[in-house]
Amino acid sequence: MTNNFANPSYTITAGKTLSGVSPVDRKVRVVCGRVWLTIAGEDCDFWLTDDETVVIPANRMVVVEADQKASLIELQTVTSPVVVQQPEFAVSNYFQKLSQKLTHVFA
Repeated sequence: MTNNFANPSYTITAGKTLSGVSPVDRKVRVVCGRVWLTIAGEDCDFWLTDDETVVIPANRMVVVEADQKASLIELQTVTSPVVVQQPEFAVSNYFQKLSQKLTHVFA
């Protein structure tokens, strides 16, 4: 099911996902909790926690998954051009994700 991210906020229960395509650029802000966010066509994914944000570009499939507890996200329409990611943030998220995968493999 595709969600157009039309609501100003969503609560995602632990382990559940919200996915869809927005017709306009939107800024996603985590109000509380921790989410994993992936954007179609991007080289890396994002782990976001309280008060962190990322911009999702229009017309791209986005998947947001709540981590180990329910998470609340807010969405705002972006009115000026914004870079989707900063390189140092992307690298940090890559290593965080790799570390989590290795922890599960060697646990």
